[in-house]
Amino acid sequence: MRMDDAPPLGALNLKREHPPNLQSHYSSPWGTTAWREDVPVSDRPHDLEAHSRWGLWTSRRLRKGHGPLEQGKYRTLAPKHMVQALLRGKDVHRLEVQTAVAFIIGPLLFVIGSVLLMSKLGSGAALLAIGSVVFTAGGWFQLEQALLVTRGLLNRKQRWGWCGIWCALTQSIGTVLFNMETFSSWGLPTLNGTPWLMLEVAPNILGSVLFVISAIFGLLEVGHGRLFVIQPHHLGWWVAVVNALGCLWFMQAAIAAIPVDLSIAAVLDPQVAIRATLLGALAFTAVGVLSLAECSEDEVKS
Repeated sequence: MRMDDAPPLGALNLKREHPPNLQSHYSSPWGTTAWREDVPVSDRPHDLEAHSRWGLWTSRRLRKGHGPLEQGKYRTLAPKHMVQALLRGKDVHRLEVQTAVAFIIGPLLFVIGSVLLMSKLGSGAALLAIGSVVFTAGGWFQLEQALLVTRGLLNRKQRWGWCGIWCALTQSIGTVLFNMETFSSWGLPTLNGTPWLMLEVAPNILGSVLFVISAIFGLLEVGHGRLFVIQPHHLGWWVAVVNALGCLWFMQAAIAAIPVDLSIAAVLDPQVAIRATLLGALAFTAVGVLSLAECSEDEVKS
């Protein structure tokens, strides 16, 4: 990846001297998913630029550091434009780029580790543990993006009432729990009984539940309060849908790893658990690639 001198078109400056007066535009019982800036018409410049701040500020674009939309609920891109966005040079200092890269590398290590475990070769558990650290870094970067929004753009009443913060927070906590589970499995391979239940089984189940909750918030975020929408020309929608698939596969892996005998650390179906982990990791790798393309969605002409 190369460094681009010019800032991305429509990038959001979160260090504005006077934060915009954002008013809720799309809300549901699950939280706000879009805002509009309440500015008198008389105060607006006569010739607004294509990505001026007086448009629709969607939750996902806000936490990705993108500017508001002049029209529509999302940036519409054909498949070829999505590929162009992916292939554009990326500024590695941008937080959203770092997040996407972490969400590619971490899951790729999960994929390799799962294949090694299925082949009964060594070092598979080690790669899962290392991958979980990179994945947690991505989760933290994603949470930091959301926190920048809460600190820089939203007032106190708005800060915890939007889908974006809950999507990022639940996934970030889930990644930490997976750290606990993978490092215990790697460092204490002969663990059994109650310690095994507390250090591996419980974190795995709780982390998977939090991932599913995060996926639900992600779908509600792009659907503006609706869980099931079809938006094939929306990169953010593809990210949310593929991420949800990955979370469901991780949940399947956790269910397959439910204990059947604590004394020998036996689980319901270890092979299904490994295969589901592999499928989930492949999905999360795709999420990272799609997120990397999303970083440049405002830089391509559709």
